[in-house]
Amino acid sequence: MDRLADFFAYSSLMMGEQKCVLASCCCGCSLRSGSLAIGIVGLVISTIAAIYGIVRGVNGETQGWIDMAVQIIEIVICIILIQGIRKEHRGMVMVWVWVSTIMIAINIVLIVITIILTLNIIFAIIAFIVFGIAIYCVLVVRSYALTLGGSGSVA
Repeated sequence: MDRLADFFAYSSLMMGEQKCVLASCCCGCSLRSGSLAIGIVGLVISTIAAIYGIVRGVNGETQGWIDMAVQIIEIVICIILIQGIRKEHRGMVMVWVWVSTIMIAINIVLIVITIILTLNIIFAIIAFIVFGIAIYCVLVVRSYALTLGGSGSVA
């Protein structure tokens, strides 16, 4: 019952200040734990994708080197997120939120163009499910950043 009271108290506090603020991550885990999991999973996925980009580049595909460079930026951003969570530094956490939001927006435009050109419905469904998950992750990390208070504020 205390958890429900905390939820409503937090929701009413944040409702006046911000929109799209979550009280907890999926399955009831804390925003901090969810944000940390998002940072770690992002770091692992970006590292694997960077290695794959290197393999493609070595095999003669120029796009592989470009993908590797983008993934290295993602690795750095994930490390900043993890450090921001460890140090409870709002500014570092918000860097991840802003960069991820920009990356999602760019990728949505590219995916819409690809869908229009190819008319691949299965690809469209998978892409929008992935983007839904990515947007949820941004909301979790942003909600956590808002709980940290004003120190190092970027927002």
